[in-house]
Amino acid sequence: MLSATRCKSIVGGEFFKPVSGFLDHSRFRRNCPALSDALWLEAGIRRCLGLFQSGRDFLQDLAERHDTEILLTTFFESLKSERRLALLSDILSQIQAHMRRAMPDAFADFKCLDDFDLYAGDGHFIAAASHDKAAPRKVAAKDKGPAKDQPSGRTAAFTATKYATGHLYSINLRNHCMTHLSVSDQIERKKEHEMRTLKRQDIQGLRQGAANGRKVLYTWDRAGIDFRQWYEWKQNGIYFLSRDKENMKLETLGNNPFDRADPINRGVIADEIVGTSAGVSLRRVTYLDPESGTVYTYLTNLPVSIPGGIVALLYKSRWDVEKVFDEFKNKLGEIKSWASTANAKTCQARLLCLTHNLMTLLEEQILRETGIRNEAEIKRKTKTLAKRDEQSKSIGGGGLTVLQQCIQRLTQRTVKFIRWLKNHLDSTRSWTQALARLAKIYARS
Repeated sequence: MLSATRCKSIVGGEFFKPVSGFLDHSRFRRNCPALSDALWLEAGIRRCLGLFQSGRDFLQDLAERHDTEILLTTFFESLKSERRLALLSDILSQIQAHMRRAMPDAFADFKCLDDFDLYAGDGHFIAAASHDKAAPRKVAAKDKGPAKDQPSGRTAAFTATKYATGHLYSINLRNHCMTHLSVSDQIERKKEHEMRTLKRQDIQGLRQGAANGRKVLYTWDRAGIDFRQWYEWKQNGIYFLSRDKENMKLETLGNNPFDRADPINRGVIADEIVGTSAGVSLRRVTYLDPESGTVYTYLTNLPVSIPGGIVALLYKSRWDVEKVFDEFKNKLGEIKSWASTANAKTCQARLLCLTHNLMTLLEEQILRETGIRNEAEIKRKTKTLAKRDEQSKSIGGGGLTVLQQCIQRLTQRTVKFIRWLKNHLDSTRSWTQALARLAKIYARS
C-alpha cells in the first residue's frame, strides 16, 4: 500500500515494508481521498527522519522532492484525528509483536527472567508547539522600593510561559522496541509528575499486550517510586525496580539469603526485606559497582528468585531508554512539538517510536541477511570495554563482572546509519549497491 505514496526506492521499500503489511490488517484503516492512511503514515515517518524548521518547511520539501502534495491544513487536521491515532497505535502494537519474534533477545540467557517482559521507562520533554497558548506562571518579584500604597518586600507577579511537553516512553530491554505510554496532562497540570501520569494509565496499557499470566517489569528512576501503587500494580502482574531516595526511612525486616560465591552476585553486599511507611514490604539490594567503587541501593518488588546481581544489571540497562532520547533529540532533531492538541502530540511521539522501530528492524535485517555491521563502532565499544575493565582493576575492583560484560549491543541507531537511510530512501540505487555503500561507510573510523 505504501507504494502508492511515490516511495519507489528499493531501500525505501524495505524500510516501509512492515508498515505496509500491518496497515492492510488494521481494523482502523479507512479510505480517505484527501490524505490516505498510507501516505499519512509515510509522511509522519519522513518528518521524523528529516530536519525541518516547521510543518510548512516539511510539506514544501515533500511536495518538491517527492511530487506528493499535502495541504497544510489537511496534515495538521489529521494529527487531531482520534481514528488516525488509533490506527497508529494499532500499527505500533503489531510491530511490537513482530519485534518480539524478529529481534534477538538480549536477556535470553537469564532463565530466571523467562516469565517477564522487561521495560525501561522514563519521561522526556520537548519544547512547546509554536501555537501552544502561554499560561500564567507565578513568580516572585522584589520591589525596587516602598510605594505609598504597597508594603516593601516580595510581591506576587505573573509571567506568561509556554510549558514544555512531557511524554512517558518505555523501551523493551529484550528487543529494543520503543513504545509511547502517554503525553502529560495538557489541561489540569502544566508540569505533571511522572508518577501521576503513570497512574492515569490503565492496566492493559501498562501490560503492553503481555499474555495472561505473564509478568511485566518496569525499571524506572526515582520519579517512578510509589510503594502503595507498586503493590496495587503487582496484583496485576506489573513489577517495578528503582533506586532509593536519600531521605527514605525504611525499616529492615529481614535478609534474603543469596549465594555470594555465584559470579552473578559479585558486587552484591546485601539483599534485604524492608518495610515502608505505606505498610508495604519490598526488597532492597545493595550493590558495590566494581567499575567505579560506588555503592548503589535498589528497591524492587521482584521475587527473590531474581538474583541481586541481575537486579543491578536490569537497572543499569535502564540507560537504553536515555540513549534513544538522545537519538530523538540529536540525530532526528525532534526537539519541539508539532501541534498543540494532546492527540497531535501523542501522534508525534508514536510516529517517533515507529521510526525508531523501523530503523532497528532494517538494521537487524541487513545484519542477518548480509553480515554487514558497524565495524568501527563495534571496535570502539570493544576498546571502551577493555578500558573500563582496566579502570576497575586499577581501583581494586577486580575487573568488570560477568554481567557487566554480557550484554554488548548498539543502544541507538548511529548517525552513519541514519544518514545512509535518508540518502537512500528515494535513491535509484539497487539493494546491492546501497548495501555496498553502507558497508563502506561502516568500515570508516
